[in-house]
Amino acid sequence: MIKTSAPGKVHLIGEHAVVYSEPAIIAAIGNRTYVDISPAKDITYQDIAWPDISHTWKVEQVFEITQKTFDLWKEGNEKKDFSKLFSFIKENGYEGYRASVLGLAMKNLGINQGFSITIDSKIPTGAGLGSSASRAVAMTKAIAELFEKELSLEEINEIAFQQEKIIHGTPSGGDNSACCFGGLVWFKKDQPKNQINSLKEEVPYKLENFVFVYTGPPQKTTGELVQLVRELDEGYRTERIKKIGEMTYEMLDVLRRRNFQRMKEIINQTQKNLAELKISTEKIDQIAESVQEIGGAAKLCGAGSGGIVLCYHQDKGKLIDLIKNIGYDPWETELAVEGVRIEKTEE
Repeated sequence: MIKTSAPGKVHLIGEHAVVYSEPAIIAAIGNRTYVDISPAKDITYQDIAWPDISHTWKVEQVFEITQKTFDLWKEGNEKKDFSKLFSFIKENGYEGYRASVLGLAMKNLGINQGFSITIDSKIPTGAGLGSSASRAVAMTKAIAELFEKELSLEEINEIAFQQEKIIHGTPSGGDNSACCFGGLVWFKKDQPKNQINSLKEEVPYKLENFVFVYTGPPQKTTGELVQLVRELDEGYRTERIKKIGEMTYEMLDVLRRRNFQRMKEIINQTQKNLAELKISTEKIDQIAESVQEIGGAAKLCGAGSGGIVLCYHQDKGKLIDLIKNIGYDPWETELAVEGVRIEKTEE
């Protein structure tokens, strides 16, 4: 048996501004997805997060489902409408999605043998923490290791990017890059290809004393929130987007210099700008205010209108006590952790 793992991810800074070609910094987080794999005749799939759903397929069935998924993706990409793809992959407990993620890895690696795979993810789904990207990266690494295929991180990342297209249509590639390479990733939307660079050499350490607070599911979809920002007065919007962009460049500089006091100020200023873009909520604002009152920093993560708040204080214990006192459950984490890795190998 082989066990692999990959981290989730969070936007340290730059969400929403990234839509307007400003840069973002994405961090790999301490919460990981673990994958166990062993040889088998057919392909069996079990995800511990959904104990009632398990799948067994013949190898040929996996390739058939993967082909259908790919055809629907192509059609969706041409029409700029992925609704057919999304309804297909969700059928029978996301069977189309699960089979296609495995099928894409197998196809890329030239594998046509069975295996048994079990996923145990410590990353909640729908919280903007890259649960699908983390799964894709960890599963691809596991399949490659089982069949003794040597893959570079770049190759794993490319396969994971293809897998992410199944569930997101046209993903940016930022999530899977952070989950694959680990550390911090610099991301900027660009033509013909987005700029994605690992910052491991520039920021070669973990960022500690961070805590997540989950405020509940977002009230609007990412698409709706992007539209909401787009509909703001252009001058008003541009001013705030530009500020977030400038602070992203400065954030990289302060992290290089380990200036955590300035990092804190940048996080709080970013939250102020995101709130002015109307994507914060009363709950998020209250958490941010409470954390700032004790000398910490907090900002919403991802699209906004709910989801995760990223909090920081140099005294982590003090931060955890505060979060509990205001009625939330703190999730301890670290940022800029190691990327995909082998956990153990047993004959």
